[in-house]
Amino acid sequence: MNFRGPIEDHKLYFRKILKICVMFLSAEINVTENEAKYLKLIYREQYERSTKLKTTAIARALGVRPATVTEVIQNLSKKKLLRYRRYYGVELTKEGVAEAQKLLRKHRILEVLFTNLLNYGAQEACDEASKLDYHASRSLINAICQAYGHPKICPCRKIVFSDSECKRQTGG
Repeated sequence: MNFRGPIEDHKLYFRKILKICVMFLSAEINVTENEAKYLKLIYREQYERSTKLKTTAIARALGVRPATVTEVIQNLSKKKLLRYRRYYGVELTKEGVAEAQKLLRKHRILEVLFTNLLNYGAQEACDEASKLDYHASRSLINAICQAYGHPKICPCRKIVFSDSECKRQTGG
């Protein structure tokens, strides 16, 4: 008969909690500012225009060399954010879609701020948001979102993705 006392139970419980914490920490994806540009571009093409991007099209759109695109795509693939098949193009994974939506949410909420507060036109707001969106914290974006009543559409008429943390904080 295997007897486990209170100390052994606590150790087992602690190991389970530690395992869950490690799982959540490893689920947090860190992308560079450059990689973020790729994710947003690929998302827009894949989901908003229903097209698959090849490396040459990405290079043309971002004004970089195809070799640079290949390097960034390999990094994103290692992070399990996209799949690349030669001659077929790139496709975001489930994790890649989630990360791209987080990035696009920041961008679109900043567009809302710039058009409402500074009276920028949609294109000017988009251009300025592109310069800042990567650096904006989640809490800043959620505060702006709350201040503008949780907008559903940005000035460019694209969907503003929701954030469960924003809704939880505000009850909206």
